[in-house]
Parts: sequence; C-alpha cells; structure tokens
Amino acid sequence: MENKQYTEQELQQLHAVLYDILAEIDRVCREHNIRYFIIGGTAIGVHFFDGIMPWDDDIDIGMTADDYERFMQVAPAALKKGYTLCWPGNEPHTPFYFAKVRKDGTRFVEEVTEELDMHHGIYVDIFPLNKVPRNGRKERWQRTAAKYLNLAFICKDAWMLKHCGKPKTSKPYNWNWMFCFIFRLLLSCVSKKTIYNMFWRTLTHYDKAEAEYYNIIVMPLDHIAVSAIDNLDVRRFGQLEVFVPSDLETYLRHHYGNITKYPPAEKRINHRPIELQF
Repeated sequence: MENKQYTEQELQQLHAVLYDILAEIDRVCREHNIRYFIIGGTAIGVHFFDGIMPWDDDIDIGMTADDYERFMQVAPAALKKGYTLCWPGNEPHTPFYFAKVRKDGTRFVEEVTEELDMHHGIYVDIFPLNKVPRNGRKERWQRTAAKYLNLAFICKDAWMLKHCGKPKTSKPYNWNWMFCFIFRLLLSCVSKKTIYNMFWRTLTHYDKAEAEYYNIIVMPLDHIAVSAIDNLDVRRFGQLEVFVPSDLETYLRHHYGNITKYPPAEKRINHRPIELQF
C-alpha cells in the first residue's frame, strides 16, 4: 500500500481486532495467574484515553521474565482457536526476539518481514522486562551486548546493514563495508538458536539481583520501578480492565518526557504495514 496513512475505517477495524487479541491474552493470564502490564505508547492511551490512542495501531504489553516464560509454556494450548502465539521457540524465521499473539485470518505485513515464512496476522506485542543492574558500568555492558545480539538475531533472516547483502529496510544501519563483512562472516558461524540463547542469558543476567528498575534492555529509556510492577494497578482500556504499573505517569514521563494528550501530528507515529487485511 503506497498510502502511509490509515483511513478512519481502517483504524476502527484494526482497533477492534487489537482489543479482541488483548482480551484473549488477558483471559489466559488471569486463568493461569500470569502477570502482565501495559507499556509504551499503549500506556499513554490508558493514561489519556482509557483505550488505544486514536492514531495508534498496536498494543504493547510487558511481563517479567518468569511470567513471560510461563506464558510461552501455557499459551499455545490455552489460547482459543483463531489466535496463535508466535515467538522464536515455535517460529524459526521470526526476526523478533519477543513474542506476539496474532489473530488468524488477518494480514499485517511489514516491510522487514514481507518475504519471511512466518505468520503475518495482526498482533499484540509481548515484551520480557528484565532487571537493570545498579552499577552503571554493568548496565552499559548489558545493554550493549543485548543490542548487538538482537541485531545479530534479526540479521539471520532479515539483513539490516547497508553492505554485504540486500537490506530488508529502507533505513539500514550505515556501517562501513568492512564491519558489515566481519559481522556477516561471524553470523555464518553461529546458529540463530545459539544467538537467541546468548541473548536471553544477557537479558536475564541480573534478574535474581537486587535492583530498582525493570527495563526492555534494548530500549534505554523504558525504566519501570520494581515497586511499580510488584504493585500493579487496574485501569480501564476500552471495554477491558487491564494491569498497568503503579504510578503510571512517573514511568511515562521518564520514558517520553513531557507527554500530552494530543502531540503534534508529526509525532503521532504508527507502523502502517504494506499489506492490511481484516
């Protein structure tokens, strides 16, 4: 689709499917005592709109690593027919290290994944959040290692660098030719499963330690206080009641700065796919 903007009807239909998927995730989590919480731009929607932001096109939720691993175990059997859990454990060609629950019979085909053999349905993202070490040097090590392992994981199926392969994105990493060549050579020697296992060990390395914050490790601003996850609040989200970190505004202002209900049009970001079917 050349048009990069949604029509109002498309957004209404898309939001209906997203709420439907989230309701199914919520059901499974409640039945199996698995904690989840709304994060990212979805949390801005909770804060200002009691639902999805009018221009938004996805839903992001988080889980601690323990709850995330439990969800990966129970969801394949617990999800009702028509919903599919997609993650590296059951979808070998996914470039995403995190999980998605997709609605069968729909299409949300993105630029990076259009040629990959994988489920392309409309989805809700599920991110594992991990503890951030209190030591600044250790935090930088963890984040740097996670960043490059995540890139390596993606590039096994979707090349994201400027040289030594055809990039699957219009905005590839602008590394020089020699770095791209070395990176590609190293990737040829390591399996995708090995990269994922190394990445997961990096993410969870400090999860048993004392910490003040959880984070999506590859995203430096996404700090959520441990106490805010230990004491989740319940908020309205469309027709649902969902879980959010306590003191939600503190998390949002740390992540996004001066949040407003209606930001300028150029900051109302979405992820419009190249193919969309309901």
